[in-house]
Amino acid sequence: MNMLRFALVCFVGLPVFIQAQLPAGWYPAGSNWKNYSIELKSKEGRKGGTGARLECLKDTVNGYGSLMQHFLPGEYLGKRIRISAWAKTKDVEQWAGIWVQVAKETDEKPLCFDNMADRPIVGITDWKMYELVVDVPWEAKVILIGGIINGVGTLWMDDFSIEVVDRNTPTTGRGNNYFLPLEQPTNLSLD
Repeated sequence: MNMLRFALVCFVGLPVFIQAQLPAGWYPAGSNWKNYSIELKSKEGRKGGTGARLECLKDTVNGYGSLMQHFLPGEYLGKRIRISAWAKTKDVEQWAGIWVQVAKETDEKPLCFDNMADRPIVGITDWKMYELVVDVPWEAKVILIGGIINGVGTLWMDDFSIEVVDRNTPTTGRGNNYFLPLEQPTNLSLD
């Protein structure tokens, strides 16, 4: 099942009272999201305002919970982008992180993916900005972003942003081996 269909199935199956506690445009997902409290919390954001909290409801759990959104690539097609977000954790035993996936609608395998599994957030951490950099190939149909917690613990997230970056900015994650076209013709004299 592709990620877009999976995400939509997760959202449609939610009770109305849970949907009301989520930030607009965001929804829960994951292999075991029902074992997590995933909600918008006032006074728990980075600057004392509203932030999102993902908290495991059990002493042990297999799988992960995520708060995510997906959108059309639009202006990002053929570009390299940086997704930044602030996060902090409490008692994360396995790992947590911010994630991005660039995908084709009909393809189960992501074109580009980074969930910070190679540089996880664990234990107790204070607010810190995390950055992911991926290419958005021309064949991309959807970009998915979010926060993820695998196992027990609590993850707070706040202030996501997306920006186009220079191609000299190194990519993170995996699947970022795309040869993006040059922005304009270069070295036509072959010097």
